[in-house]
Amino acid sequence: MKPFLLALQFFTIITLRADLSAGPEDLRRSRAWYGPVGVVLGLILAGAGWLLGGVLPPLALAGMLTALWAKMTRFLHLDGLADTADALVHLTSRERALEIMKDSRVGSFGVCAVVITLLAKFAALASLEPSRLLTALIVVPGLARALAGLLAALLPPARAQGLGAAVAGPGSLVPELISAAAALAVAGLLAGRAGFLAALGVLLVGLVQGWWYQRRLGGVTGDNLGASIESAEVMALMVLCAA
Repeated sequence: MKPFLLALQFFTIITLRADLSAGPEDLRRSRAWYGPVGVVLGLILAGAGWLLGGVLPPLALAGMLTALWAKMTRFLHLDGLADTADALVHLTSRERALEIMKDSRVGSFGVCAVVITLLAKFAALASLEPSRLLTALIVVPGLARALAGLLAALLPPARAQGLGAAVAGPGSLVPELISAAAALAVAGLLAGRAGFLAALGVLLVGLVQGWWYQRRLGGVTGDNLGASIESAEVMALMVLCAA
């Protein structure tokens, strides 16, 4: 139960035990629950979409869901996206890139990355038919967070301290694969062929960004995992729109 609670409290604003302590080993075990926790988040978003869909027009609904999606995750992944963009969009040394990601200030690259991501999510949610919208809201967060678990298990931490150092690192990989399989099963059951195509798009994002992080940083940080989640969510939404 502790690994599940850690993943739930890490990825959402839901805090069932504020006094829950965790060491690096506990955080690594929580990776097995990234996919299922993403589905839980998706169910909450879908519930909100169902309730608000009866009173709001499509554009207003998409705006509310985009805002709620960010709020439900404490804006944590968007922060990681901004830091990653500031550090890695331009060419710089590994040491300088890690230094930029530790800086609390947000630069122009980070602002642009966040704005583009939020606009893409809003546009995708506004483009989906009501029934497909609810399906997408459940499927997409699970796939994206399962990817984060796989990246954390496959890549070494880029620095000796910090969230990435506590979460990332090699392991058996079996729990993370089971988590990914659960998210994939939900995607297939709810969205059929489109769900599998969305999972393929998420995998592509993971391969590209994983290679990028390894090449530029020699591993992965917590900010990088957040950036991968945001990128994977946009990719999955666009695939579901196209499919």
